[in-house]
Amino acid sequence: MDNDNNSMPKSNTLADLKYRTGTQGWNQFLQGKSDMLARFDSAKNKAKSHEVETYHGKVAEAELRNWLITFLPKRYGVTSGFIISPNEDRGKKFPHFDVIIYDQLESPILWIDENPDTTKQGTSAAIPVEHVRAVLEVKSRWTAKAAKDAVRHLHDLDDLLKSIDDPKERYKKHLPPSFFCGVVFFEVCTKDEFKPSLLGELVDANLRGYLGGIVLRGENLLPELAGNIELFVGDQPQVTDIGKNKVSLIRQNVLPFSSSIEISENRHIGAMVSWTGAAFSKWAFDILALLNGTYRQGFLSSKYGMTWRTSHKPKDEIISE
Repeated sequence: MDNDNNSMPKSNTLADLKYRTGTQGWNQFLQGKSDMLARFDSAKNKAKSHEVETYHGKVAEAELRNWLITFLPKRYGVTSGFIISPNEDRGKKFPHFDVIIYDQLESPILWIDENPDTTKQGTSAAIPVEHVRAVLEVKSRWTAKAAKDAVRHLHDLDDLLKSIDDPKERYKKHLPPSFFCGVVFFEVCTKDEFKPSLLGELVDANLRGYLGGIVLRGENLLPELAGNIELFVGDQPQVTDIGKNKVSLIRQNVLPFSSSIEISENRHIGAMVSWTGAAFSKWAFDILALLNGTYRQGFLSSKYGMTWRTSHKPKDEIISE
């Protein structure tokens, strides 16, 4: 978890949602995101008095886990902890992951590490590799360093991703073929909006199941807006225009994209971010569809929590209808 404690103007009130339109229950669904951010802001204020200012980061992890527990079907358990494979040497150190989503109807809990300073949801559980469905890395603020650290930590999964077990294999050693992973940032500040490295550090072609991520809010943007960070593949190289002609990561009604990297002949991969009022809902239902095996690229995973019209302008520029 990163330990940045920069302040950000509070923008987590949803009072002005009446001026935008969405499907039934859209604003109620977004309230979950608003509540997470409110508790995160409270933790940031408390962290100022801590000798080591990591408290708000731990709260961000716990808040996301708690929200996922309420949202996902009961089949799926959510914990922080470790992924255990019988193929790993017993002397190897277990990497710890912020959010592990697993099949709790099938999976045993191999052991639990309890920390007396954390809540029940702060305990760390050891989950057998074949029952793990997803891993999410959580960062409090989207910076280039946080992005780089997040992707690098996800690469601690490499040994568990390097192969796919035969379906008839009795003793599974690797993560399932449907496994996916990504990054969640709670916020991004305007002082970082012209830095192309924020997206550039999230481009990775060597991590099986890597989807990109989401940022829950941008400084001074409307409270319902979130940013979907998605990978794209094309047959031509792309050079980012972030920072040029005032192209911004969080303020333009465009799709800012990173420079691409070549992954094979005539195949290039990059990342882009899109800010919409449906981004959080889309991300949540995409995760659910991926877990359920119903995800189809290019199609909405659900129409729940969707909105069809929203402004990309800063909140103070909105004119009430």
